[in-house]
Amino acid sequence: MIPPRDLALAAVVILAWGSNFSAMKLALDELPPILFVGLRFAILIPLIALFPRPARWSAILAVGALINMGQFAFLFSGLAADSSAGLASLIIQSQVPLTILMAWAVYGERITALQGLGIGLAVIGLAGFGLASGGNITLLGLGLILCGAFCWALGNLVLRRLPGTDMLALFLWASLVPPLPMLGLSLLTETDAPLATIAAVSPAGWAAVVYVALVSTLLGYSIWGTLLSRHPAALITPFALLIPVVGVATAAVVLGERVTGAEALAGLVVLAGLTFAVLGPRLVARRAFRRRPPAP
Repeated sequence: MIPPRDLALAAVVILAWGSNFSAMKLALDELPPILFVGLRFAILIPLIALFPRPARWSAILAVGALINMGQFAFLFSGLAADSSAGLASLIIQSQVPLTILMAWAVYGERITALQGLGIGLAVIGLAGFGLASGGNITLLGLGLILCGAFCWALGNLVLRRLPGTDMLALFLWASLVPPLPMLGLSLLTETDAPLATIAAVSPAGWAAVVYVALVSTLLGYSIWGTLLSRHPAALITPFALLIPVVGVATAAVVLGERVTGAEALAGLVVLAGLTFAVLGPRLVARRAFRRRPPAP
């Protein structure tokens, strides 16, 4: 059983990560997406002085390139390409079935029947988003966010090879990777005056940037890592399925976003798929345990 204190901590993480998508959308009203990625991680770099280097440089560079840079460059670009914050919070979770599939392909990890069903449902749901696109998401936005989920899944394969690593320290050190490449790409594709663009950001825009950087990374990952250190992953990771629910609800309150009936149906299919993919192995293990004959 998870004690009430840790349930409250899990709720804090869900609220922080779910509301994070609305803050991203607000920041993107004032910053182009690639420049936003660089700025989001640049303001975290001074905090590296508080943490010793947690892993090999190859691991830090891989996590920085795939998760910190690749995931968020595509996600922010997808949000800027007319994707709603609520739907983005759901679609990015397609990293779950993608991670399972790639772990099977790369590491030979077994996929259970329920996980296979979950992956299939998630794919059907994402196809539904494609058919229903045009209201709260464009096909371009959908494609970009799926690319972000693919980068996240690739980064998860790296993380699976780093047991016992301080994840908060790892993600802070990986913040060294995005700023310069994102600044260069922004100069080439977005603005020839990035410093002037940053200087023109309003206090509300800066609040959104700081919220995305500090609340998502420092608060979210530090609490999440603490919970994983106290409890089995099978008890903690399913709470992540509530993040899209908070994301959609927060976007409705903060941004006034509304979800169409077709998008809601597609979202429920994706959420059902994610549930099977995450909880499938646990259900199979529990059924096998119940069927095991008692010891003589």
